[in-house]
Amino acid sequence: MTMREDHRPWPVPARRWLMTQKWHDLLFAHWRVPVETLRALVPAPLQIDTHDGAAYVGLVPFRMTGVRWRCTPPVPGTAAFPEMNLRTYVTYDGKPGVWFFTLDATNRPAIWTARRFFHLP
Repeated sequence: MTMREDHRPWPVPARRWLMTQKWHDLLFAHWRVPVETLRALVPAPLQIDTHDGAAYVGLVPFRMTGVRWRCTPPVPGTAAFPEMNLRTYVTYDGKPGVWFFTLDATNRPAIWTARRFFHLP
């Protein structure tokens, strides 16, 4: 089976994926926020995405399972935990993305890894 890529606006990254995870029980709750309010909180190189003239802040709680590094088995006690993030939507160099104000989780090793290797808040 070949993976279909014709829907992608830019090529798939050349490097291989580092880790895997599954997300369950997601809630995407969003609130309209004036762009000026977010501008002071989002780094200047990022363009804040808008819809009908307003930016949005999203609160996204969910449960992660199967968290592990590529080609390794899950480590007991670190492979499943709840997470919640507070985010807004941005564009950088023509590519849409997510700016996380915070990511909160109950798993200390996952928090350490996210901060150390992925530079996440």
